[in-house]
Amino acid sequence: VVSVVIVGGTAMLASGGGDGDEGSNNSNASETFWGVCLLMTGAFVQAVQFVFEEHVMTMDIPAPPLLLIGMEGLWGTILSLCVMYPLGYYFPGSDHGSYEDPFNTWEMFTHSRNIQIAFFIYFFAIFFYNLFAVLVTFQLSSVWHAILDNFRPITVWGTDLFIYYCINPLFGEAWTQWSYLQIFGMGVLLYGTAIYNAPNGGSLLLEGQWWAFGINLSSEYEEVKREQEELDIDAKWEAKRQEFKVRTHSSFIESPRISIHTQALRGIGAQHN
Repeated sequence: VVSVVIVGGTAMLASGGGDGDEGSNNSNASETFWGVCLLMTGAFVQAVQFVFEEHVMTMDIPAPPLLLIGMEGLWGTILSLCVMYPLGYYFPGSDHGSYEDPFNTWEMFTHSRNIQIAFFIYFFAIFFYNLFAVLVTFQLSSVWHAILDNFRPITVWGTDLFIYYCINPLFGEAWTQWSYLQIFGMGVLLYGTAIYNAPNGGSLLLEGQWWAFGINLSSEYEEVKREQEELDIDAKWEAKRQEFKVRTHSSFIESPRISIHTQALRGIGAQHN
């Protein structure tokens, strides 16, 4: 939450601190504010999606990860073609009188090799991103999916800086006086990600070091270690028990010799009777 406030506030400060007039700066800040609100709403919907994916893949009849990705893609295509594109076409805008003209989009796609290359690169990038994201949820949990997803803003920002300064200044994002604050916010985000699951495995060790900021979880680490040792002992005992159950050919249980001796003793007893 602290990181979101810092990074969102940085975006608003950067958009409102230009050299234009005051009205333009206020308008840009207002648009940025609503943009941040929409992003937070999208993050909430995405969190619900993560939990739903984990639920679907852990039901009594679980859905395989690839089937889940295919169903999400199918429903996304249906909603885009039947809902979003018609709304974008009939809402007024600057794209040939529409907010988004799908016919103009198709015309540009079929007549531009650069757009086609960018489309296929984007298609496969999103496909593999969704594939590995769902696999993280399948192998670990939706919480780890959300935690690892926090590295995406840092990657996007670094790519924007690279594009602006190394490829074309018409695209990307420039370094501003508020970028240092943005780095601090992303540092808070990384730190929160690193200590989120403590004292469990996979998190930064917090035993009073300088990076722990006074947090000492030594007793919790010992408790987790004892619990893990108990789980290991239980797992070994269960493995031995299962191994003993499958040993159905023991010489003390089903040996042919014991069966013959038993029959001979029964015969002798019958003669005496």
